[in-house]
Amino acid sequence: MDDCATPWIRGTQAFVIGNALITDSGGSSSTVTACAMLLDAPVIPLLPRPLAAPPQNFSPPTFYIADAGVKGAGMFAARDIPAGGLILVDRPIAVVPSDVDAPWKREAFDALLPRISQISRDALLALANCKPLSECPVVEGIALTNAVQIDLPVPLLAALQEYGGVFPNVSRANHRFSISPISLARAAINPDFCSCGLNASVKWDLKSFSVSMYALRPIRAGDEIVQQYVDVLSPRAERRAHLARYDFECMCKHCDLPDEDAVTRSDAARAELRNWRHLQPRFLPWSTDMCRADDAIIVSNLRALALIEQEGLYGLQVPFMEEIALSYAVLGDESRFREWAQQVVDLCAGQDPERSARFAGWIADPQSYKQWGWRAKQRLLLDKQKDLVDVDISIPW
Repeated sequence: MDDCATPWIRGTQAFVIGNALITDSGGSSSTVTACAMLLDAPVIPLLPRPLAAPPQNFSPPTFYIADAGVKGAGMFAARDIPAGGLILVDRPIAVVPSDVDAPWKREAFDALLPRISQISRDALLALANCKPLSECPVVEGIALTNAVQIDLPVPLLAALQEYGGVFPNVSRANHRFSISPISLARAAINPDFCSCGLNASVKWDLKSFSVSMYALRPIRAGDEIVQQYVDVLSPRAERRAHLARYDFECMCKHCDLPDEDAVTRSDAARAELRNWRHLQPRFLPWSTDMCRADDAIIVSNLRALALIEQEGLYGLQVPFMEEIALSYAVLGDESRFREWAQQVVDLCAGQDPERSARFAGWIADPQSYKQWGWRAKQRLLLDKQKDLVDVDISIPW
């Protein structure tokens, strides 16, 4: 935050209002930058300073903003984007806490607006607003419609505070499949072109004070880029109730189901995925438990991936793919390990480069994975020595 931050106190609530040290093409000064913030005072010393440079956006951009039918403007792919590919990098225009008391919300936004550069102000006012003027002023309505939750550092023992960031481009990505001439034709061919099976996700990076948006599955040129507004593992009724806050009803193929039996099946699939880790075997215990079937994790996780495919929940697939790859590693199956590990590398290249690099190293040299083939070796010994006499099945790590 800049050196011109000032207290903002209303009622029993005390915040500090100031600017993030972010510039735009309009430049910046000590009192006006590309991003204004309303923060709890103890958070400020914990913010990184100076901010790291965010990843570079592509030139020309991978997306464009166009009419998205009944939902106003939307974000569309300008070219084919592979699964795991970077779509854009964005920095916030405004950052606000979630618990400003209702009587003071208007004043909070009125205080932020003069601190935002004209370029950022124009971008903010161009965003959608699902709130009528009878309910709240324009700027507050825009923030409530578009804010994306971001994680800011919280002092030890401090009350947990949630913050939302309003972004000029990421906020353009709608939740639902919207109607445009290209998307109508595409939807007729590809019914997965929708939202409760979203095709993009965002990752917040505090060090650079930016979000990066990545493709969760291949996105074709002209497809609308849609992101998550709701807990996608909740039942359809709960998802629709939440989206009613944005004044629309999601009509993607995962919500616009033909009958109650289909709704029940979909809700059951999402509930199964929600509870997966509590009910299904995990990789680490299985890897050394010779009483379990050798394909237990593989069969289990293939079931999860089938549910993910059915419900279009591509953002959940990496952990399951990772466990399948590692299962083949401890079984010593090099070809299948490489097949699944490569999918992890591709999907994580942008979102989780450390994981991607780790798996790329194992693909280059499978034997460098220290548990490589251990389970296969122990199974062979057990098959030869049923009575386990003088058989060493100790764990070497």
